[in-house]
Formats: sequence, structure tokens, C-alpha cells
Amino acid sequence: MHVRYTIVRALAGLIDFIIAYVPAVVLFTVGLGCSMRQADLLGQAVFVLYNIIALTGFHHQTFGKYCARLQVDTHQLVSQNSLFVGIREATKVLFFTPIIGIVLLLVNFVLCLFTRRTIEDFVGQTTVTVVPKGGVLNEGK
Repeated sequence: MHVRYTIVRALAGLIDFIIAYVPAVVLFTVGLGCSMRQADLLGQAVFVLYNIIALTGFHHQTFGKYCARLQVDTHQLVSQNSLFVGIREATKVLFFTPIIGIVLLLVNFVLCLFTRRTIEDFVGQTTVTVVPKGGVLNEGK
């Protein structure tokens, strides 16, 4: 079992959630006067876009993954197309759905404990690796 890796990965995801989703929902509800449901949907879109932009533009790392020294390894992809990264990140929207989202989060947690991969890793044909000290993996990709 990979308990430490799973906890670090969950905390990295939480950092990204706090950085992208929470401010977006606050901005859309307070700043733009959207309803809570609209703000939630727009916040989810911002969260997915944040992840796509970060993974394609910053050494395959979001800010949360950077803090946790993790990196998305896309070498298994047939194409290094951003579309595949988008599909990987869009699956995270499923975790926002009522009732089933909690179940999917638990499944994700158990998968990560035993396989070091999550639902989005299987969908996006990726793995998340630990960045060695003083280096960035996949720098040339």
C-alpha cells in the first residue's frame, strides 16, 4: 500500500482546489452576482482550465503538484496533444456531482492506495511521479 504517496497526492489536489475552484466560486457569486449553481458550474470550468493550462505549460505540474514535488508523466500517451490532458482533467468534474462524487472520491483514494494511479490517470493514460530533488522530470516534453 502507498499510504504516504496517496496522502501527498490528495493534499496536492486540495491545494489546487483551494487555489482555483474556491476563488472562482466566490468571484462569480459575490463579484458577478451569479446564482450558486451557476457559480459552481463556472468554478468547475475554471478548475479544469487551470489544470489543463498548468499541466501543459509548467513542466506537467499544477501548483499543488509543484508543492508536493509531483509531476504528471504523459509518456504513455499516443500523442502529446493537449486534448488528452483535457480529457484527464475533465474527469475531475465527476467528483463535484452530488452523492456519486463522494463515492468516486473514495474509489479514487482506494485505487491510489493500491495502484498509485487514480481514475483520471487511467482515463488520461498518465501516471503521477515524484520529482527527484533538484530536478524536473520530462523537461524536454
